[in-house]
Amino acid sequence: MSFLSSAMLYGLGALAIPVLIHLWRQRRVVQVRFSTLRFLKAAAARTSRSSRIENVLLLLLRCLLVALLVLAAARPVLSSLSVRLLGGDVPRTVVLAIDNSMSMSCRVNGTSRLDTAKAQALAVIDGLKPGDDVAVMAIGNTPQILVAEPTLDHRVARQMVGSIQPGEALSDFSRVFQEAKKMVAGGTRGLRELYFFTDSQEAAWHFDTKPVFDGEWRKSGLRPVVVRPDAVDAPNGAVGTVRITSPFATPGSAVAGTAVVENHSNRPLQDVLEIRFGSERVAQKPLEVAPGGSVEIPFEAPVPAGAGSWAEGTASIEGDNLSPDDRFFFALPVAQVPRVLIVEGQQAADERLRSGFFLKMALVAGSGSADPPKTIPPAGLDDLPLEGYSAVFLADVGTLSDRALVRLDRYLQAGGTVAFFPGDLTLPGGLARMDFLPAKPLDLQDLPPGRLGTLIAEPGHPLFANIWDKGAAFPALPQKKLLRWKLNGDTKALLTFSDGTPFLIFSQRGPGRVFIVNASADRSWGDFPLSPAFLPLVQQIAKISAEQSGGNSGRTIGESLPFTPNLPTDQPLTVKHPDGESTTLPVNANRPVADHADLSGFYAVSPPQEPVRQVFAVNADRRESNLRAIDPAALKKIAPVEMVSGPDELRLWLAQSRGVVPQWPLLLLLALAVFTVEAVLANHLAGRRSQGDEQHIKTGRLNKRRIGVSFRPSESEVSS
Repeated sequence: MSFLSSAMLYGLGALAIPVLIHLWRQRRVVQVRFSTLRFLKAAAARTSRSSRIENVLLLLLRCLLVALLVLAAARPVLSSLSVRLLGGDVPRTVVLAIDNSMSMSCRVNGTSRLDTAKAQALAVIDGLKPGDDVAVMAIGNTPQILVAEPTLDHRVARQMVGSIQPGEALSDFSRVFQEAKKMVAGGTRGLRELYFFTDSQEAAWHFDTKPVFDGEWRKSGLRPVVVRPDAVDAPNGAVGTVRITSPFATPGSAVAGTAVVENHSNRPLQDVLEIRFGSERVAQKPLEVAPGGSVEIPFEAPVPAGAGSWAEGTASIEGDNLSPDDRFFFALPVAQVPRVLIVEGQQAADERLRSGFFLKMALVAGSGSADPPKTIPPAGLDDLPLEGYSAVFLADVGTLSDRALVRLDRYLQAGGTVAFFPGDLTLPGGLARMDFLPAKPLDLQDLPPGRLGTLIAEPGHPLFANIWDKGAAFPALPQKKLLRWKLNGDTKALLTFSDGTPFLIFSQRGPGRVFIVNASADRSWGDFPLSPAFLPLVQQIAKISAEQSGGNSGRTIGESLPFTPNLPTDQPLTVKHPDGESTTLPVNANRPVADHADLSGFYAVSPPQEPVRQVFAVNADRRESNLRAIDPAALKKIAPVEMVSGPDELRLWLAQSRGVVPQWPLLLLLALAVFTVEAVLANHLAGRRSQGDEQHIKTGRLNKRRIGVSFRPSESEVSS
């Protein structure tokens, strides 16, 4: 037996009331001395014992009456197969939650777990009575409320269950119980049940349970049941991730990378890793993964000549019963032309002697581009849009306005690159206001004549790829001046002079990058612009900036796709989705390409009548790849739920929980009967015990029954 209003059981404390009244009203008897009448004393003793028995019987009847009324207020119900003989059911409010995350696409015996879960949910609806309410939701990373308000229209509920489609999102089980609380919050109908159809992945149950199963949850009265489609331990293999180690890709060149393959099963995995660019297979390698382990597979693959500005790559294995994680998508920018904005301090010198001139010549050398970099003064940063540039070079800039500093910081947060070259106009006080710089200037020092040797402190950085490495030293530089810097905690000195002074400083600023080159881009601090290091270093920073615009293209389902700096803001953009559908972004700066990605694959962004400018590779969260279900005993410690597995267990569960009969009408009838018996008995005994009754005198009952008044005989009674 269970109670729909169990809080009313606290009313059983009212049983103390009739007991206290009984003790308070207990009469006090004063003995009166008579002459020796031993037969009268014996009769009085017998009637006293019978009176105590009668009083206890009245007390028990009154306590039983209070207990029956309290139990009836708690609304008890009886759940049993035999209760059908009594007839009648309690109305129910049933919430059906169906997990449609990626793991539910796993096929067992040829049928996906999602299809099995939907069939089980329909079986629950089939067992509902005409007076039962039902609500429906699908749960992945974001709840899909299909029937928000519990409805008596079971036909609509069946249609909504049938409409649920498989997704690729990550499971969030906490949302199931939070949304179910909201659905039943306004209802008062009978029993409340939550059926959660899921494969019950162990990893998905690790959430903070305190804000979920709180006081509101207890008030809701929900009875949660986790229904697994089956009890099969399904193995699974997955391509966990792909890391590309080559910083740039050009048509016909080979890119190097590593694919990580995971084995989520208790037996070895033997498969073949395949690398494709577009529809062309460019590499293939056999692999073997130990039970429960992972393996890294290095590969080199040529970029097809017709790849365009982006190479869309796929690493895949032959596949198993869960296909969405058998492929991993990655995108590589190919031969992108960097767009650099040069911000130059205004010096009273010939243009050919300024920093902007040397930087411009280095950027256009060998590029074949007819569009030279744009050069502006520092004041131009206040209004010029920066979103179309892959890099901003600050050359010999003394100070910047607050507006320019804010716009540069936003540009970095959008994934841009800033390179700073000091000069004669640069002062430590002005640099201290540039919060985006990865180091703080200390002072400017003069150096004696001579060439300073340089050391590569981070030889593995992409900036040095294919130019300088351990076998090719960075050339010595003739410098006359240097700034001393104090590096921030997350900053790296990629190049240092032989005395340890940093020459090239690098740091991440959110998704953006910041470089400090500790030399002027003109000849005021030395002959750096004429050294063999100037041109390749400037061009490499520009290439890095172009690569940065697509370097963060790897995204997970559910995340937003940002608006990258290489996308124009003055024209609408077309976004092509993995399923072939297209959407149009209106002209508007600083908006995301997509609020959240729902499908795995490639999202391509392009202006009208132009080639693709940006490609995002989106993959399902690989936490969904581990299909191991949580142990029921462990689940009991995490959440107050019950678990059933498979159609047979569900049928048994429904058979045992269906025939629920209200018991409070029977208790009210019993309370009425007890009240009648108590009233008749109390009136009968009151008549027998009334003062002056001839029957009492004959039997020797000479005590008065007055509340709080003792029997005290008058003087005339005593003398007589």
